[in-house]
Amino acid sequence: MNSQYPLPIEEFRSYLEADQSEKVIESFQQLLTLYELQQARLEALLDTVNEAVCIIDESDKVVVWNHHAELLYGIAADEIIGRPIEGYFSNLMLTKVMKERRTVHEQYHTPCPDTHVLINARPVKLAGQVIGGVCAERDITEVVQLNQKLSQTHQEVQTLKQEIDKIHSQSDSFSTVYGHSTAIREAVSIARRVAATAVPVLLRGESGTGKELFARAIHDASQFAGPFIAINCGAISPNLFESELFGYQPGAFTGADRKGKVGLLEQANGGTLLLDELGDMPKDMQVKLLRVLQDKSFYRVGGNKAIHIDVRIIAATHRNLEEMIKNGEFREDLYYRLNVVAVSLPSLRDRLDDIPELVHKGILHYGTIHNKKISKVNPALMASFIQYPWPGNIRELFNVLERLVILADSDQLGIDNLPATFCQMDFPMESIDPCAMEGSLLEKTISLEKEVIAKVLAEYHFNKAAAAKKLGIPRSTLYYKMQKLGLECQ
Repeated sequence: MNSQYPLPIEEFRSYLEADQSEKVIESFQQLLTLYELQQARLEALLDTVNEAVCIIDESDKVVVWNHHAELLYGIAADEIIGRPIEGYFSNLMLTKVMKERRTVHEQYHTPCPDTHVLINARPVKLAGQVIGGVCAERDITEVVQLNQKLSQTHQEVQTLKQEIDKIHSQSDSFSTVYGHSTAIREAVSIARRVAATAVPVLLRGESGTGKELFARAIHDASQFAGPFIAINCGAISPNLFESELFGYQPGAFTGADRKGKVGLLEQANGGTLLLDELGDMPKDMQVKLLRVLQDKSFYRVGGNKAIHIDVRIIAATHRNLEEMIKNGEFREDLYYRLNVVAVSLPSLRDRLDDIPELVHKGILHYGTIHNKKISKVNPALMASFIQYPWPGNIRELFNVLERLVILADSDQLGIDNLPATFCQMDFPMESIDPCAMEGSLLEKTISLEKEVIAKVLAEYHFNKAAAAKKLGIPRSTLYYKMQKLGLECQ
């Protein structure tokens, strides 16, 4: 028996045999039949459900303990029925439910160590009085343990991925340069080849195109084990430029540090010195820098001892040096010294195919920093990004992305939080508002894409390989876009 009822069937039978009244016998016979029917149904139900069922009386003694309860807890019904349930469990939800007269539904519970269940429990009432409690528990121990193993495995996979990324980054110094357009790949290709040499490099490109990022990648890929030192030629006062670059001896001039100072050139010895904003370097300093490049040595301000150095010089500028030479603002001889190998970094307008990848990388980066999980980008927002001229290039793009991530109130980035200046910008193709209706933006983007692809295909007489190379996309992508845009060759 899996249950103990207040009045067992045997007592019914004894009572009937003792009472000879036919009317009483007939009434009790009907009650007995109903009682046996209810008992059979209850026991069938208890053994049919997949939950472990337990019923206790007002004294916390177990009166029902089904087969699934035996299997879940390893306690036989004959052993526990009729005994207080507290003697078998230390953490009980059922007694709390009964005493507090409340009901719980699908609540996570650990009745004993290493056993996890979802419990449904409620008090048993008769005539408004609580006479016990009943609970049904679904075993989820295997699920919980599997989830714990999956979480552990996921963490191990993430750690392994980070290690792989770290190794990959160490083996490929240019892994921080994102994008696969033709323009950026050509720039990376030249930078890779020149990194293995010691010759000066001139990085050219608009502000925000990643010149310092390229300079660091070239340094990391080079044979120079020393430090990477960057100096912004436009951020230093002309009067202090020489002392900053070459350093000075103790007491070299009024206000100088009594201990003297090591200059940036000396700090970069054995490594790389980036001269950012080269076009803003004072004219008199251009002569002195030229002498350093020729002699591989210099003198500190106020010093008379030559300091020999082995430094890789990388210069970067967004200005037209050739025009400056014509106007007498930049020395031609220094220009040729630094312009041994020039790397032109494309503007974001010239690498529109890279915008989706840059957006994805930016969202991951700022999502991690600001603890936001962004999984979607509104198509209208991406269309706006593609149409916007990006005067600040990648720096401006990442600035906008950080703003959008910070202000996002869901897992999707939309156009609602775009900067006002972004929304008011006039686009070169058409004067449109990127914060306009999504349908209009998408239609204009698709129309522009179709026009560009059709023009390139016509230029190369529908030679798809040549057209794909010109567009900077895989041939398979070109086939897909042609089919989607209705540009199949007739």
